[in-house]
Amino acid sequence: MKRALAISCLVAACASHAPGGGGNVAPVPTKQAPPPVKSAPIVVALVVDQLAAWMAAERFPELPKTGGFARLLREGTYARDMRYAHAVTETSPGHAALFTGAAPYRSGIYANESIDERTGHRQSALRSARARTLESDGTDHATGITLDGLATDTVADVLREKMPHANIVALSLKDRGSVFAGGKHPDAAIWFEPRRDSFVTSTAFSPKYPAWARFMDDTALAGLRKEPWTLLDAQFVSSHAKQPDAQPGESEVFGFGSTFPHSFSTARFPAVAFRASPRGDDALFALAAAAIEARDISQPMMLGLSLSSYDYIGHFYGPDSWEAWDELLRLDRSLADFFALLDRKVGADGWSAVLSGDHGGPQLPEAPDAARPWCAKGEDSDFWQRTCRHAGRIFPDALRDSLEQAADKALGHGDWILGVASPYVFYTHSAAELPADRRKKLEDAVTKTLLAHPEIDRVYGPPTAPCAPETDESIDALACRSLWPANKDAVFIVEKKGSFVDTDYDLGRGMSHGGPYLFDRSVPLVVRAPGRVPAGAVITEPISFAAYTRALSALLGVSPPALCSEAREIVSR
Repeated sequence: MKRALAISCLVAACASHAPGGGGNVAPVPTKQAPPPVKSAPIVVALVVDQLAAWMAAERFPELPKTGGFARLLREGTYARDMRYAHAVTETSPGHAALFTGAAPYRSGIYANESIDERTGHRQSALRSARARTLESDGTDHATGITLDGLATDTVADVLREKMPHANIVALSLKDRGSVFAGGKHPDAAIWFEPRRDSFVTSTAFSPKYPAWARFMDDTALAGLRKEPWTLLDAQFVSSHAKQPDAQPGESEVFGFGSTFPHSFSTARFPAVAFRASPRGDDALFALAAAAIEARDISQPMMLGLSLSSYDYIGHFYGPDSWEAWDELLRLDRSLADFFALLDRKVGADGWSAVLSGDHGGPQLPEAPDAARPWCAKGEDSDFWQRTCRHAGRIFPDALRDSLEQAADKALGHGDWILGVASPYVFYTHSAAELPADRRKKLEDAVTKTLLAHPEIDRVYGPPTAPCAPETDESIDALACRSLWPANKDAVFIVEKKGSFVDTDYDLGRGMSHGGPYLFDRSVPLVVRAPGRVPAGAVITEPISFAAYTRALSALLGVSPPALCSEAREIVSR
Protein backbone atom coordinates (compact mmCIF):
# COMPACT_ATOMS: atom_id res chain seq x y z
CA MET A 1 0.00 0.00 0.00
CA LYS A 2 2.84 2.41 0.80
CA ARG A 3 4.37 1.72 -2.60
CA ALA A 4 1.08 2.39 -4.39
CA LEU A 5 0.60 5.60 -2.41
CA ALA A 6 4.12 6.74 -3.28
CA ILE A 7 3.54 6.17 -6.97
CA SER A 8 0.18 7.94 -6.84
CA CYS A 9 1.79 10.89 -5.08
CA LEU A 10 4.56 10.99 -7.67
CA VAL A 11 2.02 11.18 -10.49
CA ALA A 12 -0.11 13.79 -8.74
CA ALA A 13 2.73 16.01 -7.55
CA CYS A 14 4.62 16.04 -10.83
CA ALA A 15 1.51 16.37 -13.00
CA SER A 16 0.72 19.69 -11.32
CA HIS A 17 3.86 21.10 -12.96
CA ALA A 18 3.12 19.67 -16.39
CA PRO A 19 1.26 21.57 -19.10
CA GLY A 20 -2.40 21.20 -18.35
CA GLY A 21 -1.72 20.11 -14.76
CA GLY A 22 -4.24 21.27 -12.21
CA GLY A 23 -1.91 22.99 -9.77
CA ASN A 24 -3.58 26.46 -9.88
CA VAL A 25 -6.98 25.64 -11.33
CA ALA A 26 -9.97 26.49 -9.14
CA PRO A 27 -12.25 23.52 -8.46
CA VAL A 28 -15.57 23.34 -10.30
CA PRO A 29 -18.50 23.77 -7.88
CA THR A 30 -20.23 20.49 -7.18
CA LYS A 31 -23.62 21.80 -8.38
CA GLN A 32 -22.15 22.51 -11.83
CA ALA A 33 -20.47 19.11 -12.23
CA PRO A 34 -21.80 17.08 -15.16
CA PRO A 35 -23.43 13.73 -14.47
CA PRO A 36 -20.94 10.87 -14.22
CA VAL A 37 -20.07 9.15 -17.47
CA LYS A 38 -19.53 5.40 -17.42
CA SER A 39 -15.97 4.67 -18.49
CA ALA A 40 -15.28 2.50 -21.50
CA PRO A 41 -13.41 -0.72 -20.69
CA ILE A 42 -9.64 -1.04 -20.37
CA VAL A 43 -7.71 -4.02 -21.73
CA VAL A 44 -4.19 -4.43 -20.33
CA ALA A 45 -1.62 -6.36 -22.36
CA LEU A 46 1.03 -7.37 -19.83
CA VAL A 47 4.40 -8.86 -20.72
CA VAL A 48 6.84 -9.69 -17.93
CA ASP A 49 10.15 -9.91 -19.77
CA GLN A 50 12.00 -13.20 -19.17
CA LEU A 51 9.07 -14.79 -17.32
CA ALA A 52 9.64 -18.43 -18.27
CA ALA A 53 6.94 -21.07 -17.93
CA TRP A 54 9.17 -22.96 -15.50
CA MET A 55 9.53 -19.88 -13.31
CA ALA A 56 5.77 -19.31 -13.22
CA ALA A 57 4.99 -22.98 -12.51
CA GLU A 58 7.46 -23.14 -9.61
CA ARG A 59 7.18 -19.62 -8.17
CA PHE A 60 3.59 -18.45 -8.58
CA PRO A 61 2.42 -20.87 -5.81
CA GLU A 62 5.08 -19.45 -3.48
CA LEU A 63 3.89 -15.85 -3.74
CA PRO A 64 1.38 -14.26 -1.33
CA LYS A 65 -2.30 -14.94 -1.95
CA THR A 66 -2.86 -11.18 -1.76
CA GLY A 67 -0.56 -10.52 -4.71
CA GLY A 68 -1.32 -9.65 -8.30
CA PHE A 69 -0.33 -13.01 -9.78
CA ALA A 70 -2.58 -14.88 -7.33
CA ARG A 71 -5.49 -12.60 -8.22
CA LEU A 72 -5.03 -13.26 -11.93
CA LEU A 73 -4.93 -17.00 -11.30
CA ARG A 74 -8.07 -16.90 -9.13
CA GLU A 75 -10.05 -14.73 -11.52
CA GLY A 76 -8.66 -15.95 -14.84
CA THR A 77 -7.51 -18.90 -16.90
CA TYR A 78 -3.89 -20.03 -16.66
CA ALA A 79 -2.17 -21.84 -19.52
CA ARG A 80 0.93 -23.42 -18.01
CA ASP A 81 2.89 -24.01 -21.21
CA MET A 82 2.56 -21.51 -24.09
CA ARG A 83 5.24 -22.17 -26.69
CA TYR A 84 6.90 -19.98 -29.26
CA ALA A 85 7.27 -21.49 -32.73
CA HIS A 86 10.76 -20.03 -33.20
CA ALA A 87 14.19 -20.66 -31.70
CA VAL A 88 15.39 -17.03 -31.52
CA THR A 89 13.97 -16.48 -28.06
CA GLU A 90 14.87 -12.82 -27.72
CA THR A 91 12.83 -9.73 -26.79
CA SER A 92 12.06 -8.30 -30.24
CA PRO A 93 10.97 -11.58 -31.85
CA GLY A 94 9.00 -12.48 -28.72
CA HIS A 95 7.09 -9.21 -28.43
CA ALA A 96 6.48 -9.13 -32.18
CA ALA A 97 5.09 -12.67 -32.01
CA LEU A 98 2.77 -11.85 -29.10
CA PHE A 99 1.28 -8.78 -30.77
CA THR A 100 1.10 -10.08 -34.36
CA GLY A 101 0.60 -13.80 -33.86
CA ALA A 102 3.39 -14.37 -36.40
CA ALA A 103 6.79 -16.02 -35.93
CA PRO A 104 9.90 -14.22 -37.25
CA TYR A 105 9.90 -15.93 -40.65
CA ARG A 106 6.54 -14.25 -41.30
CA SER A 107 6.72 -11.06 -39.22
CA GLY A 108 10.16 -9.91 -40.42
CA ILE A 109 11.31 -9.33 -36.81
CA TYR A 110 14.09 -11.86 -36.33
CA ALA A 111 16.63 -10.12 -34.06
CA ASN A 112 17.04 -7.69 -31.18
CA GLU A 113 20.06 -6.05 -32.70
CA SER A 114 21.74 -5.26 -35.98
CA ILE A 115 25.34 -4.20 -36.61
CA ASP A 116 26.17 -0.68 -37.71
CA GLU A 117 28.49 -1.27 -40.68
CA ARG A 118 30.11 2.14 -40.22
CA THR A 119 31.09 1.63 -36.57
CA GLY A 120 30.79 -2.14 -36.09
CA HIS A 121 28.72 -1.54 -32.96
CA ARG A 122 25.58 -3.44 -32.07
CA GLN A 123 22.42 -1.34 -32.10
CA SER A 124 18.66 -1.79 -31.91
CA ALA A 125 17.42 -3.53 -35.04
CA LEU A 126 14.49 -1.07 -34.99
CA ARG A 127 16.70 2.02 -35.27
CA SER A 128 16.23 4.14 -38.39
CA ALA A 129 17.50 7.47 -39.69
CA ARG A 130 13.97 8.09 -40.91
CA ALA A 131 12.84 9.00 -37.39
CA ARG A 132 14.15 11.00 -34.45
CA THR A 133 14.20 10.27 -30.73
CA LEU A 134 12.21 12.64 -28.52
CA GLU A 135 12.98 13.10 -24.82
CA SER A 136 10.43 14.14 -22.22
CA ASP A 137 11.70 17.74 -22.25
CA GLY A 138 11.21 17.97 -26.02
CA THR A 139 14.88 17.49 -26.93
CA ASP A 140 15.26 15.50 -30.12
CA HIS A 141 18.11 13.36 -31.42
CA ALA A 142 18.95 11.62 -34.68
CA THR A 143 18.04 8.00 -35.40
CA GLY A 144 14.75 7.12 -33.81
CA ILE A 145 12.87 3.83 -33.65
CA THR A 146 10.43 2.66 -36.34
CA LEU A 147 8.43 -0.43 -37.27
CA ASP A 148 9.63 -0.29 -40.88
CA GLY A 149 10.86 -3.88 -40.68
CA LEU A 150 7.53 -5.29 -39.52
CA ALA A 151 5.84 -7.18 -42.34
CA THR A 152 2.37 -7.48 -40.81
CA ASP A 153 -0.12 -5.61 -38.63
CA THR A 154 -0.23 -5.72 -34.86
CA VAL A 155 -3.34 -6.08 -32.71
CA ALA A 156 -3.15 -2.33 -32.03
CA ASP A 157 -3.13 -1.60 -35.77
CA VAL A 158 -6.29 -3.66 -36.24
CA LEU A 159 -7.88 -1.85 -33.29
CA ARG A 160 -6.92 1.56 -34.68
CA GLU A 161 -8.51 0.73 -38.04
CA LYS A 162 -11.75 -0.48 -36.46
CA MET A 163 -11.93 2.11 -33.66
CA PRO A 164 -10.05 5.24 -34.80
CA HIS A 165 -10.51 7.03 -31.47
CA ALA A 166 -9.52 4.18 -29.15
CA ASN A 167 -6.87 4.93 -26.53
CA ILE A 168 -3.66 3.02 -27.37
CA VAL A 169 -0.69 3.44 -25.04
CA ALA A 170 2.42 1.25 -24.79
CA LEU A 171 5.07 1.51 -22.05
CA SER A 172 8.35 -0.31 -21.41
CA LEU A 173 11.95 0.11 -20.36
CA LYS A 174 12.88 -1.11 -23.88
CA ASP A 175 12.01 0.24 -27.31
CA ARG A 176 11.25 -3.30 -28.50
CA GLY A 177 9.04 -3.87 -25.47
CA SER A 178 6.90 -0.83 -26.27
CA VAL A 179 6.48 -0.43 -30.01
CA PHE A 180 5.00 -3.81 -30.93
CA ALA A 181 2.27 -3.37 -28.32
CA GLY A 182 1.51 0.17 -29.55
CA GLY A 183 1.63 -0.61 -33.25
CA LYS A 184 2.19 1.94 -35.98
CA HIS A 185 -0.29 4.57 -34.78
CA PRO A 186 -0.45 4.65 -30.97
CA ASP A 187 -1.48 7.62 -28.88
CA ALA A 188 1.82 7.05 -27.09
CA ALA A 189 4.69 4.59 -27.24
CA ILE A 190 7.23 5.36 -24.52
CA TRP A 191 10.38 3.61 -23.35
CA PHE A 192 13.52 4.31 -21.33
CA GLU A 193 16.71 5.18 -23.20
CA PRO A 194 19.73 4.57 -20.92
CA ARG A 195 22.13 6.53 -23.12
CA ARG A 196 19.94 9.58 -22.53
CA ASP A 197 18.91 8.55 -19.00
CA SER A 198 15.42 9.57 -20.01
CA PHE A 199 12.08 8.21 -21.09
CA VAL A 200 11.67 8.81 -24.81
CA THR A 201 9.48 8.24 -27.83
CA SER A 202 10.09 8.43 -31.58
CA THR A 203 8.73 10.75 -34.24
CA ALA A 204 7.64 7.60 -36.07
CA PHE A 205 4.85 7.32 -33.51
CA SER A 206 4.22 10.87 -32.30
CA PRO A 207 5.40 14.36 -33.34
CA LYS A 208 5.61 15.35 -29.66
CA TYR A 209 6.37 13.68 -26.37
CA PRO A 210 3.00 13.15 -24.58
CA ALA A 211 2.28 15.96 -22.13
CA TRP A 212 0.72 13.63 -19.55
CA ALA A 213 3.98 11.65 -19.31
CA ARG A 214 6.37 14.57 -18.82
CA PHE A 215 6.24 14.29 -15.04
CA MET A 216 8.62 11.33 -15.32
CA ASP A 217 11.56 13.70 -15.79
CA ASP A 218 15.06 14.01 -14.33
CA THR A 219 13.67 15.07 -10.96
CA ALA A 220 11.29 12.12 -10.77
CA LEU A 221 14.01 9.67 -11.80
CA ALA A 222 16.35 11.11 -9.17
CA GLY A 223 13.61 10.63 -6.58
CA LEU A 224 13.21 6.97 -7.54
CA ARG A 225 16.95 6.46 -7.07
CA LYS A 226 17.30 8.37 -3.82
CA GLU A 227 17.01 5.34 -1.56
CA PRO A 228 19.00 2.10 -2.00
CA TRP A 229 17.33 -1.06 -3.21
CA THR A 230 16.79 -3.15 -0.10
CA LEU A 231 14.98 -6.43 0.49
CA LEU A 232 11.22 -6.18 0.79
CA ASP A 233 11.03 -9.35 2.90
CA ALA A 234 14.42 -10.79 3.82
CA GLN A 235 13.00 -14.01 5.29
CA PHE A 236 10.91 -14.73 2.19
CA VAL A 237 13.81 -14.08 -0.18
CA SER A 238 16.47 -15.99 1.75
CA SER A 239 14.24 -19.03 2.23
CA HIS A 240 13.18 -19.20 -1.41
CA ALA A 241 16.51 -18.43 -3.06
CA LYS A 242 18.05 -21.27 -1.03
CA GLN A 243 21.58 -19.95 -1.52
CA PRO A 244 23.69 -17.00 -0.32
CA ASP A 245 23.14 -13.50 -1.65
CA ALA A 246 26.31 -13.27 -3.77
CA GLN A 247 26.92 -16.16 -6.19
CA PRO A 248 29.69 -16.89 -8.71
CA GLY A 249 28.76 -15.43 -12.09
CA GLU A 250 26.65 -12.57 -10.75
CA SER A 251 27.43 -9.06 -11.96
CA GLU A 252 28.05 -6.12 -9.66
CA VAL A 253 26.44 -3.88 -12.31
CA PHE A 254 29.26 -1.37 -12.50
CA GLY A 255 29.30 -0.40 -8.86
CA PHE A 256 25.64 -1.10 -8.06
CA GLY A 257 26.82 -4.16 -6.15
CA SER A 258 26.24 -7.91 -6.11
CA THR A 259 24.74 -8.00 -2.60
CA PHE A 260 22.02 -6.09 -0.78
CA PRO A 261 21.64 -3.20 -0.25
CA HIS A 262 22.26 -1.83 -3.75
CA SER A 263 23.04 1.88 -3.69
CA PHE A 264 22.41 4.02 -6.75
CA SER A 265 24.95 6.51 -5.43
CA THR A 266 27.80 4.06 -6.02
CA ALA A 267 26.68 2.95 -9.48
CA ARG A 268 28.92 4.27 -12.25
CA PHE A 269 25.99 4.11 -14.67
CA PRO A 270 22.83 5.01 -12.72
CA ALA A 271 20.62 4.53 -15.79
CA VAL A 272 21.78 0.92 -16.10
CA ALA A 273 21.24 0.31 -12.38
CA PHE A 274 17.77 1.88 -12.65
CA ARG A 275 16.67 -0.65 -15.26
CA ALA A 276 18.21 -3.52 -13.30
CA SER A 277 16.17 -2.76 -10.18
CA PRO A 278 12.50 -2.63 -9.17
CA ARG A 279 12.61 1.16 -9.60
CA GLY A 280 12.24 0.65 -13.34
CA ASP A 281 8.89 -1.07 -12.76
CA ASP A 282 7.88 1.69 -10.33
CA ALA A 283 8.36 4.26 -13.09
CA LEU A 284 6.32 2.20 -15.55
CA PHE A 285 3.43 1.74 -13.13
CA ALA A 286 3.45 5.49 -12.45
CA LEU A 287 3.32 6.18 -16.19
CA ALA A 288 0.53 3.63 -16.58
CA ALA A 289 -1.49 5.35 -13.85
CA ALA A 290 -0.99 8.70 -15.59
CA ALA A 291 -2.04 7.25 -18.94
CA ILE A 292 -5.24 5.89 -17.41
CA GLU A 293 -5.96 9.26 -15.83
CA ALA A 294 -5.39 11.09 -19.14
CA ARG A 295 -7.44 8.76 -21.36
CA ASP A 296 -10.70 9.62 -23.11
CA ILE A 297 -13.06 7.65 -20.89
CA SER A 298 -15.69 7.46 -23.64
CA GLN A 299 -13.35 5.27 -25.72
CA PRO A 300 -11.95 1.81 -24.99
CA MET A 301 -8.30 1.62 -24.00
CA MET A 302 -5.55 -0.83 -24.87
CA LEU A 303 -2.66 -0.41 -22.45
CA GLY A 304 0.51 -2.32 -23.30
CA LEU A 305 2.76 -2.68 -20.28
CA SER A 306 6.07 -4.49 -20.79
CA LEU A 307 7.72 -4.90 -17.40
CA SER A 308 11.40 -5.20 -18.18
CA SER A 309 13.17 -4.98 -14.82
CA TYR A 310 12.73 -8.71 -14.21
CA ASP A 311 14.66 -9.34 -17.44
CA TYR A 312 17.53 -6.99 -16.65
CA ILE A 313 17.82 -8.36 -13.12
CA GLY A 314 17.89 -11.89 -14.55
CA HIS A 315 20.59 -10.88 -17.03
CA PHE A 316 22.83 -9.39 -14.35
CA TYR A 317 22.15 -11.64 -11.36
CA GLY A 318 20.53 -14.81 -12.72
CA PRO A 319 17.04 -16.22 -12.06
CA ASP A 320 17.95 -17.90 -8.75
CA SER A 321 19.47 -14.81 -7.16
CA TRP A 322 18.14 -12.90 -4.18
CA GLU A 323 17.64 -9.98 -6.56
CA ALA A 324 15.39 -12.01 -8.88
CA TRP A 325 13.27 -13.26 -5.99
CA ASP A 326 12.93 -9.79 -4.45
CA GLU A 327 11.98 -8.33 -7.83
CA LEU A 328 9.31 -11.00 -8.35
CA LEU A 329 7.87 -10.34 -4.89
CA ARG A 330 7.84 -6.58 -5.47
CA LEU A 331 6.34 -6.97 -8.95
CA ASP A 332 3.63 -9.19 -7.48
CA ARG A 333 2.71 -6.46 -4.98
CA SER A 334 2.84 -3.72 -7.62
CA LEU A 335 0.50 -5.69 -9.88
CA ALA A 336 -1.95 -6.07 -6.99
CA ASP A 337 -1.86 -2.30 -6.43
CA PHE A 338 -2.27 -1.64 -10.15
CA PHE A 339 -5.28 -3.95 -10.38
CA ALA A 340 -6.81 -2.16 -7.38
CA LEU A 341 -6.33 1.12 -9.26
CA LEU A 342 -8.19 -0.35 -12.25
CA ASP A 343 -10.98 -1.47 -9.90
CA ARG A 344 -11.36 2.11 -8.70
CA LYS A 345 -11.29 3.61 -12.19
CA VAL A 346 -13.56 1.26 -14.12
CA GLY A 347 -14.82 -1.34 -11.65
CA ALA A 348 -13.65 -4.93 -11.27
CA ASP A 349 -15.73 -5.94 -14.29
CA GLY A 350 -14.56 -3.00 -16.39
CA TRP A 351 -11.05 -4.24 -17.11
CA SER A 352 -9.47 -7.36 -18.48
CA ALA A 353 -5.89 -8.48 -18.88
CA VAL A 354 -3.61 -10.90 -20.68
CA LEU A 355 -0.21 -11.68 -19.17
CA SER A 356 2.74 -13.62 -20.53
CA GLY A 357 6.50 -13.48 -21.08
CA ASP A 358 8.48 -12.72 -24.23
CA HIS A 359 10.92 -15.59 -23.56
CA GLY A 360 12.39 -17.54 -20.68
CA GLY A 361 15.94 -18.13 -19.54
CA PRO A 362 18.44 -20.60 -18.09
CA GLN A 363 20.48 -20.66 -14.91
CA LEU A 364 23.82 -18.91 -14.61
CA PRO A 365 26.54 -21.18 -16.04
CA GLU A 366 28.27 -20.95 -12.63
CA ALA A 367 25.12 -21.86 -10.66
CA PRO A 368 25.79 -24.54 -8.02
CA ASP A 369 24.26 -28.00 -8.25
CA ALA A 370 21.84 -26.98 -5.48
CA ALA A 371 20.17 -24.68 -8.01
CA ARG A 372 19.42 -27.69 -10.25
CA PRO A 373 17.32 -30.04 -8.09
CA TRP A 374 15.95 -31.89 -11.14
CA CYS A 375 19.43 -33.30 -11.75
CA ALA A 376 18.96 -35.76 -8.89
CA LYS A 377 16.68 -37.72 -11.23
CA GLY A 378 18.73 -37.10 -14.35
CA GLU A 379 18.66 -34.31 -16.91
CA ASP A 380 16.10 -36.04 -19.13
CA SER A 381 13.60 -35.99 -16.26
CA ASP A 382 13.13 -32.21 -16.39
CA PHE A 383 9.99 -31.24 -18.30
CA TRP A 384 11.44 -27.83 -19.19
CA GLN A 385 14.61 -29.30 -20.73
CA ARG A 386 16.92 -27.54 -18.28
CA THR A 387 20.49 -28.75 -18.31
CA CYS A 388 22.65 -30.36 -15.66
CA ARG A 389 25.90 -29.42 -17.41
CA HIS A 390 27.67 -26.28 -16.37
CA ALA A 391 27.19 -24.47 -19.64
CA GLY A 392 29.54 -21.91 -21.11
CA ARG A 393 29.60 -18.46 -22.60
CA ILE A 394 30.20 -17.37 -26.17
CA PHE A 395 31.95 -14.01 -26.35
CA PRO A 396 30.63 -12.18 -29.43
CA ASP A 397 33.64 -10.04 -30.30
CA ALA A 398 36.10 -12.89 -29.81
CA LEU A 399 33.90 -15.08 -32.01
CA ARG A 400 33.80 -12.37 -34.65
CA ASP A 401 37.60 -12.14 -34.67
CA SER A 402 38.00 -15.89 -35.10
CA LEU A 403 35.47 -15.88 -37.96
CA GLU A 404 37.26 -13.00 -39.68
CA GLN A 405 40.56 -14.89 -39.44
CA ALA A 406 38.96 -17.99 -40.96
CA ALA A 407 37.39 -15.90 -43.73
CA ASP A 408 40.72 -14.23 -44.50
CA LYS A 409 42.39 -17.65 -44.73
CA ALA A 410 39.72 -18.86 -47.16
CA LEU A 411 39.40 -15.73 -49.33
CA GLY A 412 42.38 -13.51 -48.64
CA HIS A 413 42.44 -10.39 -46.51
CA GLY A 414 39.15 -8.47 -46.57
CA ASP A 415 36.23 -7.21 -44.56
CA TRP A 416 33.88 -10.19 -44.49
CA ILE A 417 32.29 -10.51 -41.03
CA LEU A 418 30.21 -7.56 -39.87
CA GLY A 419 29.72 -8.85 -36.34
CA VAL A 420 27.92 -11.16 -33.92
CA ALA A 421 24.62 -10.18 -32.31
CA SER A 422 22.90 -13.00 -30.46
CA PRO A 423 22.20 -15.46 -31.94
CA TYR A 424 23.36 -14.38 -35.42
CA VAL A 425 26.55 -13.83 -37.36
CA PHE A 426 26.14 -11.02 -39.89
CA TYR A 427 28.11 -10.71 -43.13
CA THR A 428 29.30 -7.38 -44.57
CA HIS A 429 28.18 -5.86 -47.87
CA SER A 430 31.53 -6.99 -49.31
CA ALA A 431 30.62 -10.58 -48.50
CA ALA A 432 27.15 -10.14 -49.94
CA GLU A 433 28.62 -9.08 -53.27
CA LEU A 434 30.92 -12.10 -53.65
CA PRO A 435 30.44 -14.37 -56.67
CA ALA A 436 28.81 -17.70 -55.88
CA ASP A 437 32.01 -19.78 -55.72
CA ARG A 438 33.78 -17.41 -53.33
CA ARG A 439 30.64 -16.98 -51.24
CA LYS A 440 30.53 -20.76 -50.87
CA LYS A 441 34.13 -20.75 -49.58
CA LEU A 442 33.21 -18.07 -47.06
CA GLU A 443 30.15 -19.92 -45.81
CA ASP A 444 32.06 -23.19 -45.48
CA ALA A 445 34.84 -21.48 -43.49
CA VAL A 446 32.32 -19.74 -41.21
CA THR A 447 30.33 -22.92 -40.61
CA LYS A 448 33.45 -24.96 -39.83
CA THR A 449 34.73 -22.34 -37.38
CA LEU A 450 31.39 -22.03 -35.63
CA LEU A 451 30.92 -25.79 -35.22
CA ALA A 452 34.42 -26.05 -33.77
CA HIS A 453 33.38 -23.78 -30.89
CA PRO A 454 32.76 -25.88 -27.77
CA GLU A 455 29.48 -24.13 -26.94
CA ILE A 456 27.88 -24.12 -30.42
CA ASP A 457 25.69 -27.06 -31.45
CA ARG A 458 24.24 -26.17 -34.87
CA VAL A 459 24.52 -23.54 -37.59
CA TYR A 460 21.87 -22.49 -40.12
CA GLY A 461 22.08 -20.32 -43.18
CA PRO A 462 19.10 -18.72 -44.96
CA PRO A 463 16.35 -21.29 -45.56
CA THR A 464 16.27 -22.84 -49.03
CA ALA A 465 12.83 -24.42 -48.68
CA PRO A 466 9.58 -23.53 -46.90
CA CYS A 467 9.60 -24.09 -43.15
CA ALA A 468 7.75 -27.01 -41.62
CA PRO A 469 4.27 -26.41 -40.14
CA GLU A 470 4.33 -24.74 -36.74
CA THR A 471 3.26 -27.97 -35.06
CA ASP A 472 6.77 -29.27 -35.83
CA GLU A 473 8.92 -28.50 -32.78
CA SER A 474 12.17 -29.96 -34.03
CA ILE A 475 15.21 -27.71 -33.72
CA ASP A 476 15.54 -27.61 -37.51
CA ALA A 477 11.97 -26.32 -37.84
CA LEU A 478 12.31 -23.83 -34.99
CA ALA A 479 15.52 -22.47 -36.52
CA CYS A 480 13.90 -22.15 -39.95
CA ARG A 481 11.08 -20.09 -38.47
CA SER A 482 13.65 -17.80 -36.82
CA LEU A 483 15.05 -16.58 -40.14
CA TRP A 484 13.55 -13.88 -42.33
CA PRO A 485 13.81 -15.30 -45.88
CA ALA A 486 14.71 -11.93 -47.42
CA ASN A 487 17.81 -11.66 -45.25
CA LYS A 488 20.53 -13.61 -47.03
CA ASP A 489 23.40 -12.31 -44.94
CA ALA A 490 22.80 -13.77 -41.48
CA VAL A 491 23.86 -17.12 -40.02
CA PHE A 492 21.80 -18.48 -37.13
CA ILE A 493 23.60 -20.16 -34.22
CA VAL A 494 22.04 -22.75 -31.92
CA GLU A 495 24.07 -22.97 -28.73
CA LYS A 496 24.47 -26.14 -26.72
CA LYS A 497 21.81 -26.51 -24.06
CA GLY A 498 22.24 -23.86 -21.35
CA SER A 499 24.98 -21.94 -23.19
CA PHE A 500 24.46 -18.51 -24.71
CA VAL A 501 26.07 -15.62 -26.54
CA ASP A 502 27.22 -13.30 -23.77
CA THR A 503 25.64 -9.87 -23.58
CA ASP A 504 27.26 -6.47 -23.69
CA TYR A 505 25.80 -5.72 -20.27
CA ASP A 506 28.78 -7.08 -18.31
CA LEU A 507 30.92 -9.45 -20.36
CA GLY A 508 31.71 -12.69 -18.55
CA ARG A 509 29.06 -12.21 -15.88
CA GLY A 510 25.33 -12.68 -15.71
CA MET A 511 23.09 -14.72 -17.98
CA SER A 512 21.42 -14.57 -21.38
CA HIS A 513 18.96 -16.60 -23.47
CA GLY A 514 18.02 -17.18 -27.09
CA GLY A 515 17.79 -20.93 -27.69
CA PRO A 516 15.15 -23.46 -28.84
CA TYR A 517 14.75 -25.38 -25.57
CA LEU A 518 11.62 -25.17 -23.43
CA PHE A 519 13.31 -23.26 -20.60
CA ASP A 520 13.79 -20.43 -23.15
CA ARG A 521 10.81 -21.03 -25.46
CA SER A 522 7.91 -21.80 -23.13
CA VAL A 523 6.11 -19.04 -21.20
CA PRO A 524 2.92 -18.81 -19.14
CA LEU A 525 -0.33 -17.26 -20.31
CA VAL A 526 -2.93 -15.88 -17.90
CA VAL A 527 -6.14 -14.28 -19.16
CA ARG A 528 -8.53 -12.42 -16.86
CA ALA A 529 -11.85 -11.42 -18.40
CA PRO A 530 -14.90 -11.58 -16.09
CA GLY A 531 -17.70 -13.49 -17.76
CA ARG A 532 -15.58 -14.39 -20.79
CA VAL A 533 -13.02 -16.83 -19.42
CA PRO A 534 -13.45 -19.41 -16.65
CA ALA A 535 -12.12 -18.28 -13.27
CA GLY A 536 -9.47 -20.48 -11.72
CA ALA A 537 -9.12 -22.74 -14.77
CA VAL A 538 -5.77 -24.30 -15.67
CA ILE A 539 -4.71 -25.53 -19.11
CA THR A 540 -1.88 -28.05 -18.78
CA GLU A 541 -1.33 -29.10 -22.40
CA PRO A 542 0.99 -27.01 -24.61
CA ILE A 543 -0.60 -24.21 -26.63
CA SER A 544 0.66 -21.85 -29.36
CA PHE A 545 2.07 -18.40 -28.62
CA ALA A 546 -0.68 -17.01 -30.86
CA ALA A 547 -3.19 -17.77 -28.08
CA TYR A 548 -2.00 -14.49 -26.49
CA THR A 549 -2.64 -12.59 -29.74
CA ARG A 550 -6.07 -14.12 -30.20
CA ALA A 551 -7.08 -13.53 -26.58
CA LEU A 552 -6.04 -9.88 -26.73
CA SER A 553 -7.88 -9.40 -30.04
CA ALA A 554 -11.04 -10.99 -28.66
CA LEU A 555 -10.98 -8.80 -25.54
CA LEU A 556 -10.70 -5.70 -27.76
CA GLY A 557 -13.49 -6.89 -30.05
CA VAL A 558 -11.36 -7.08 -33.20
CA SER A 559 -10.18 -9.83 -35.53
CA PRO A 560 -6.62 -11.12 -35.06
CA PRO A 561 -3.96 -9.64 -37.38
CA ALA A 562 -3.89 -11.09 -40.88
CA LEU A 563 -0.81 -13.30 -40.37
CA CYS A 564 -1.81 -14.55 -36.92
CA SER A 565 -1.21 -18.28 -36.52
CA GLU A 566 -3.91 -20.70 -35.49
CA ALA A 567 -4.18 -21.21 -31.75
CA ARG A 568 -6.53 -22.21 -28.98
CA GLU A 569 -9.19 -19.57 -28.33
CA ILE A 570 -9.16 -18.72 -24.62
CA VAL A 571 -11.72 -15.89 -24.67
CA SER A 572 -15.35 -16.33 -25.70
CA ARG A 573 -16.39 -13.84 -28.37
